[in-house]
Amino acid sequence: MSEHTDSAVRSTSSADDATTDAVAPTIKARNDIDRCGCLECRNIETTTTNRTVLDTLVWSVRLFRSYPSILAFTGVIIFANRLLETDSIALLPAPAIGVIEFVTAFAFIISIRAYVGTIVAGNLTDNPVTVREGLRRSIARTPALVGVILLIVFSVMTLPFFVSAPLILLVGTVPVTPLGLMSFPIVAALGGIVFAVPFLGLLFKFWFAPEACVIGQYGPLESLRVSWRITTNYRGKLLLIVVIAIGSAVSLYLTTVLPQLETGLTLAHPVLHVISSSAGELLSIVWASAYAHIYVQGIVS
Repeated sequence: MSEHTDSAVRSTSSADDATTDAVAPTIKARNDIDRCGCLECRNIETTTTNRTVLDTLVWSVRLFRSYPSILAFTGVIIFANRLLETDSIALLPAPAIGVIEFVTAFAFIISIRAYVGTIVAGNLTDNPVTVREGLRRSIARTPALVGVILLIVFSVMTLPFFVSAPLILLVGTVPVTPLGLMSFPIVAALGGIVFAVPFLGLLFKFWFAPEACVIGQYGPLESLRVSWRITTNYRGKLLLIVVIAIGSAVSLYLTTVLPQLETGLTLAHPVLHVISSSAGELLSIVWASAYAHIYVQGIVS
């Protein structure tokens, strides 16, 4: 296989203006396809599988420069979110506000991540996807993706609840005595830890299920299985991505809070809050691209 350094990003310079639609690629595990699953037959470069987390983030930023449609779609949703935070939105009827909030949340959590994943898959296979085909794949996979999200929510809430249920019952039986009041915080904290550990563990294991559903076109249950395997092999990369994402979110939040010696912490100027919130939401799309990239790395390795 010939060497192509970062050709996946360069090849998309005119992808948004293409007149014909390229079919969005489907990237599954080697055991789940009938043809040869080697990198050359999949048209995936070794550069893709060898990228570090930081290289992946840089690649994602360059991808957005080549695909302005990602920024355009994201910008519309961010604008809608900022509009919902203003007083002018209160002029609309309450049902209309609820519909707008649902649509923007659904588009940001599901539609944009599906679209970005499709674009990433096309670039990593040197098969740039047009805007129309990216939207078509996103819409086609929406029902299955909703099923994936519902399964994840059900799993991360149900199992931790049953694990921590005995401690919850124990808290209810603590007697109202000085000794019982002293032991109550300890039991409650222990119950919170028992609930949080499996909750975070399952959420971590199912992190790549949306990418498996969209890019691999797996069903909801199969998507969870694929994500479980990828997070086992690529635990370090995902942890680093999560740490970077949390760090950026915290830093953006802190910029909206100004220390005051007399009154403690107060919110900064509303303009700074708007900029910080919008930047955080835009960065979350960069993380979505990185998740899609790591999914491809994990599924082909």
